[in-house]
Amino acid sequence: MRSPQIRFTTTIGILLVLISSVVSQQRTYPKEIRGYKVERSAVVMKKDQDKKDKKDDNQPTVSNPDGLIRFGEPRLAVPTALGIRLEIPIVVAPVTQKGHVDFLMFEDMVVNETPVEIDEYKRSFDLPNKKEMVLHEPLRFTVNLPNAVLGVLGELTVPKETWRVTGRVYVFGRYKKFLFTFKRTIPVELDLTMRNPLRKP
Repeated sequence: MRSPQIRFTTTIGILLVLISSVVSQQRTYPKEIRGYKVERSAVVMKKDQDKKDKKDDNQPTVSNPDGLIRFGEPRLAVPTALGIRLEIPIVVAPVTQKGHVDFLMFEDMVVNETPVEIDEYKRSFDLPNKKEMVLHEPLRFTVNLPNAVLGVLGELTVPKETWRVTGRVYVFGRYKKFLFTFKRTIPVELDLTMRNPLRKP
């Protein structure tokens, strides 16, 4: 039977490993990009907006910005010899304070296990305060399927139900805190799934 001291030492060792693992998973960002200071906590989001039994504005809040930007259902998929052209709505979650977004920049984006290059979304908009908002202009980009034509044929014949989307969105804008407005960019980590646009309903 182990002594209390051995059990204590083992427990401390496990805790140190867990703490080390958590710290190693924390992503580091540059301090500034294009004159915008990088700050994860630049906005505070509202949540539980879909619950219709809550009709007042005193909604619970959450400071994690990773839910600020998400993708809607793909509205266009055009297979070609090189891949498919996607048109995906951008959905913005409501926040508690005022803010104006200047543009969006995408980094390390991977769709359906394929790295993709997405141009900057250079259309400004105000952040919503009451309910989520779908931006007027969708995001458009091409996913080059593996092995060109063979990849397209594979997705058409045996398509997956969903595609995984991972990457990062930097939200460049001006956000209000108390009586002051700050120029900031918010890094938003994406890890979501969307319906396969090549799969028939």
